Amino acid sequence: MAHHNRSGASRATCPQELIELILGNTDSADKQTLKSCALVARSFRPPSQKLIFSDLTILPAGRDSIAALQRLADVLSASPHLALHVRTLHLVQPDFHKPCVWMKSDIIPPVLSMFTNLESLNLRIYNWDSFHSTCEQAIYALITRSFLSSIEVKGARLETNARLLSLLRYLPAGLESASFLDLFAEYWSSLDDPSSPSAELQQLRLTSLHLDSIAPALFDWAIRTVDVKFLRHLHTMVNEDTMDAIQQLLDVAVYVETYHLSFWSIFSHDENPNLENMQGLRTLEITVKLDWEEIEEVEGQDRHNPLNDAMRTLKTAPHTVEHLVLNLEVWNPDELYHFMESGSLEHLGEDRAALRDVVVRIVSRYDHSAALQRGIRYLEGVLYHLHKKGMLTVVTVRPPTYK
Repeated sequence: MAHHNRSGASRATCPQELIELILGNTDSADKQTLKSCALVARSFRPPSQKLIFSDLTILPAGRDSIAALQRLADVLSASPHLALHVRTLHLVQPDFHKPCVWMKSDIIPPVLSMFTNLESLNLRIYNWDSFHSTCEQAIYALITRSFLSSIEVKGARLETNARLLSLLRYLPAGLESASFLDLFAEYWSSLDDPSSPSAELQQLRLTSLHLDSIAPALFDWAIRTVDVKFLRHLHTMVNEDTMDAIQQLLDVAVYVETYHLSFWSIFSHDENPNLENMQGLRTLEITVKLDWEEIEEVEGQDRHNPLNDAMRTLKTAPHTVEHLVLNLEVWNPDELYHFMESGSLEHLGEDRAALRDVVVRIVSRYDHSAALQRGIRYLEGVLYHLHKKGMLTVVTVRPPTYK
């Protein structure tokens, strides 16, 4: 397509749909490239801005200052339509050991009120009790947005369960996915009981729920408010304090298709999670932390071996399971043999006709590549019957550092 200017010369133009298609393939996290694209031509600016602001972080590490926050407020005040592009918002406390600037600033509440089309909210805030009250209320207002479909709360330390329940009460009925990772409430009060009449909690039809936490009140909330008929993806971390509540969830989670179970270090509960009621289960993932020094401290008792706990849980899984993932978190892969002496893995997958594949991940930060390879070969030998059938994949992965 050509466009003729007044001088009679023509210049090539590009259909707007094609421009948006090209920019749509640009990584929204690559802000610098998108900012350059916005300067190419007037037709490039709106789609570039839409991507730049679709995923917004307040404030990234190294930019936590009043000046940076004020610049963001000035930009949105001058061009309020940009706030309508924000679909995913990350509120980050860059330093876990001290409150950051935006948590105590009166600049942030008016900014947050502009994100009316928010769909996903990620809160990575450690010192929750250090919030300025107006800032905390602005976050609660964000949570109530009708378009909000996903929320993640990570690393929060709350003074009481009452603060936790205050957050949970604001979750909207339309929420589809909720993740609570490494969340802790310091102490319990009778006024914090989520089953008490005064605790007005919204009934939720979540399809995905992730409870990687040791806060019992969080599990009590899930039992009371989550309609498990809609739940398809579930992730829980189990320890002695949360075992009974998790079992209550599992007993009614008949429609869950994907379940990820993490064992908290050494699991020494008298019973293991029982999955027999999860008749819709297709993918089962189990994560265990293997620490030989801790095992030695309890004199090698079998019930204290996390791998044995995992295998006992696996035996209760329905025969509908098609995909099995086992994550073995171990520092030195050469220590794997300490946990395999009981033969807990040798008969893995037998008598399970539906099972299609087994993935075993050695999760390790160990730098010795030869030890990592030995770990892979060792597990291939232990699970030779699966390896021979082509059903086994053993890999090593390095977990990302916690930020």
